[in-house]
Amino acid sequence: MWTNTCCGHPRVGETIIDAAVRRTHQELGLDLDPRRMRVVLPDFSYRATDSGGIVEDEFCPVVVARLSLPEELVELNPDPDEVEEVAWVGWQDMYGLARSMPALLSPWAVEQMLEFGPDLPVVR
Repeated sequence: MWTNTCCGHPRVGETIIDAAVRRTHQELGLDLDPRRMRVVLPDFSYRATDSGGIVEDEFCPVVVARLSLPEELVELNPDPDEVEEVAWVGWQDMYGLARSMPALLSPWAVEQMLEFGPDLPVVR
């Protein structure tokens, strides 16, 4: 099952952006610039059960980031305990997948994508 880039919980005193920077580094080996990140769904929450029976009941603000390099030049080093496989997928393709074949994605990722609509918020 495919899902969003990474997830985690802020530590005490840690901002949502700083937590996203930390977890993205831990899960993907990707260092993000917090100045190129933005919380885009600050009040997002869901309760969903995936096809494997995993229940998620979470409050989880959603963050987007702009990379400083084109994705084909970005080296990822995924943590095998967190990530089985990675792929760069354009927003229009992901949004189309969420609309046409949502069972291929985690229920929470589908909810997030449908809230954005066809245009992903831009981070400058």
